[in-house]
Amino acid sequence: MTTPPSQTPASRPHVWVTNPKRAGLLGWLFRYALFAGLLLAAVGSVVGLKVYRHYAEDLPDIRQAEHFESYAPGITRVYAADGTLLRELAREHRAYVDYEHIPEPLIQAFMSAEDRRFFEHPGLDFRGLARAMVANFRSGTIVQGGSTITQQVAKYFLVNKDRTLGRKIKEAIFSLRLESRLRKEDILEIYLNGIFLGHNAYGVAAASHRYFDRPLDELSLAEYAMLAGLARAPSRYNPVRNPERAKKRRAVVLQDMVEAGYIDEAARDAAMAEPLRLAEHDDPWQDRAPYYTDFVRKRMVEALGRAELAKGVPDEFADQPPEIAAEALGERALLEDGLVIETAAHLPREYMAHRAVDDTTRKLDKRHGFRGPDAHLRQPEQREALLARQRELYGADPLAIPEDPTQLRWLMALVTEVEYGQAKVQVGDAEARLKHRHMAWASPFERDSGINGERLNRVDEVLVPGDVVWVQTVVDDEDGGLQDDEGLPLVRLGQRPVVEAAVYAYDHQKGYVEAMAGGRDYDRSQFNRTVQACRQPGSVFKAVYYALALDGGRWRMDSFLEAKPYVPEDGEDWNPRDIAKTLDGRVLLRTAFIKSLNTPSLRLFLALGADEVVTWTRRLGITTELIADKGLSLGASCVQIDELTRVFGTFARNGSQRSPVYVRRVIDKHGRLRVDQRHPYDAGLDVAGRFDRMAAEALEAPEQLVDARTSFLIGRLMREVVTAGTATRVTTAGVPAAGKSGTASGRVRIGGVLRDMTTDAWFVGYTSRHAIAAWVGFDDASFRSLGDEEASYTTAIPMWTEFVELFAGERPHEQLPTLRPPGIISKTVEAAHGGPPIEGLPIATLYFLAGTENTPPEAPNP
Repeated sequence: MTTPPSQTPASRPHVWVTNPKRAGLLGWLFRYALFAGLLLAAVGSVVGLKVYRHYAEDLPDIRQAEHFESYAPGITRVYAADGTLLRELAREHRAYVDYEHIPEPLIQAFMSAEDRRFFEHPGLDFRGLARAMVANFRSGTIVQGGSTITQQVAKYFLVNKDRTLGRKIKEAIFSLRLESRLRKEDILEIYLNGIFLGHNAYGVAAASHRYFDRPLDELSLAEYAMLAGLARAPSRYNPVRNPERAKKRRAVVLQDMVEAGYIDEAARDAAMAEPLRLAEHDDPWQDRAPYYTDFVRKRMVEALGRAELAKGVPDEFADQPPEIAAEALGERALLEDGLVIETAAHLPREYMAHRAVDDTTRKLDKRHGFRGPDAHLRQPEQREALLARQRELYGADPLAIPEDPTQLRWLMALVTEVEYGQAKVQVGDAEARLKHRHMAWASPFERDSGINGERLNRVDEVLVPGDVVWVQTVVDDEDGGLQDDEGLPLVRLGQRPVVEAAVYAYDHQKGYVEAMAGGRDYDRSQFNRTVQACRQPGSVFKAVYYALALDGGRWRMDSFLEAKPYVPEDGEDWNPRDIAKTLDGRVLLRTAFIKSLNTPSLRLFLALGADEVVTWTRRLGITTELIADKGLSLGASCVQIDELTRVFGTFARNGSQRSPVYVRRVIDKHGRLRVDQRHPYDAGLDVAGRFDRMAAEALEAPEQLVDARTSFLIGRLMREVVTAGTATRVTTAGVPAAGKSGTASGRVRIGGVLRDMTTDAWFVGYTSRHAIAAWVGFDDASFRSLGDEEASYTTAIPMWTEFVELFAGERPHEQLPTLRPPGIISKTVEAAHGGPPIEGLPIATLYFLAGTENTPPEAPNP
């Protein structure tokens, strides 16, 4: 490089370069540590970000927390027609309450016990965690938890509840999200409504109801502390199972409230001294409408399952058959959707139906004889144990007579002394006398016999000291309870019936099924005979094919049917007979029906054709298997009670059919209407709703299955069954009614021997408002004959009548048939032969289709 001419080397400035002083060891270590720290921080940030993204990518949607009340599982409640609660169904028994309505002492109790710094920390409380670790280390066990209330809320929304590091990381991340999106009060509201507190109660409002049967604002400080104490371990501190342990835990919470500054020591001491008062809950559905409610539950599971399956099959059910998936989805929806299910169950009629069933089965069961004591206790300690249990269950005065004598209980008693004509029994501390006249029915039971009503000779033939039997106080209409000469109350002997019965009542105008007594005791048998049993209807089935005979005028009421004895074909082991005989072997169709004659009915059936009868029966809505042979003429194929009742309701409705309605309306927890099957005249409808239902009714009018004239003609015959035929007992109900009785019998093989047995007794009838079926029989038809002399008029007809007369005066009833359609003419005839009336002989009014009045009654003759 050349030097500029104006400057010489001597005149240029000098730059001095020197080496810096070497740094010390500590300085270099600091530099390396700083560099390593920065590097680790960078790596940690990258790793932490990846860990965060890994655990945060499948966290629950924060909107579930923001709208927790909507997402939380609800309680499905089933109600009767009058709004009475029948049953609660829930996976989680929950009742939601807003934060503003949660009492402050309850909030303070939970915060004292679970998270004192809740309003100070950001969702994670490291100070509290450290304190818990120290406390647990000192005690050598877990005495405190480090999770905050926010973390417990976060845990509620996480699917995986396992105690793993990954789950704790997710819990922490979601806790911070909750704190960033929700107010502290909102988080506390979710916590207090979501926490499990034992006894199937989720949330403080549900726990208040389950444990104390009172709303939150009516609880005491001691009760608030008890609820807060359950949060730590609901099973361990459950006051129902562990009252002493629950009180100790309550004391701990009260002390926590003192230390947190919420209460003083005086309030603590007063609360600790308060006794534990828990509510007793009885499930109402067992007493009110058990068969009905359980049937509605099953129907709703099916309907909800189909609806859920229509939305698509969830992955968890992808490999399951559709019917299994539908049932599981339906059950889930029923238990979680918080439905309000309004049924058509009419509780007074439900009670009447069960009362009629109980009365009928007890009377018939007594005619069968005494099956012996329920147990025999030989040892004194066994007898004392029974008496102690009776004192606990029955109270101090078990034989006392209630204000309503119909509510008298049947009590289990211990036989202590037995003589020729009487016995002494003991119930707890009460003694009573059982005399022969109050157990004269108790002749020994004979399974192979069809003879009913045998009388007992001596008391000591069937009872010995140590026997355990059922008794009921004897009540006199005027004097109340009766006593013997020694002042002991008199009791009557009873037993739990084995024979079964069922009543099914259906409002054929609205379609509402109002009563369903599916058996005599739901606790012993949940089998609902009204919708599950398939039994032979006997002569009730005649109403079905006699209607077919009258349809179109092929036969008339005055058509003659052959009433001669039936001649079996070669090898045929079947020979129906009639009790009543005729002089000329002929009988009017009217007479054959109302007197329920078998041989003319068989010949009418054969003339119609078995296949045509089956087709007609299917048209009316019978779905069970029907065997198209001669036996069908006498109801040898089985039918279901509800379907047969619907057929009679069709005749009552002049030929149109309305499907039975069990569920009137369903609303979910969001207020959405899921189902609406209410009739326009439903008492719960307002004016706008009535118009809406009338419009829906117009679009879905009941189908006309039978000509109105045919329904009128068969209805007239069934009305005469009641007024002049086999069911005149029904007239004592005080309501115009029509119907058909039936008694089914057959040969049943018992011990290798064929025996003729009466198996089923029926009466299916209707009024201007209701179609009602009454059935009596054994579940196992081979158990025993109902009785050689038993029939519908001794069993089913009295039960039907008792049921109807209990509500006969509720409203005016129309005459039957209610409507005489155009095209029907009538004439008065001599009842036996159909000719002109003869003075001094019974007469009858016969009805015909217009245009058939001149058809000779002999033709066509089956």
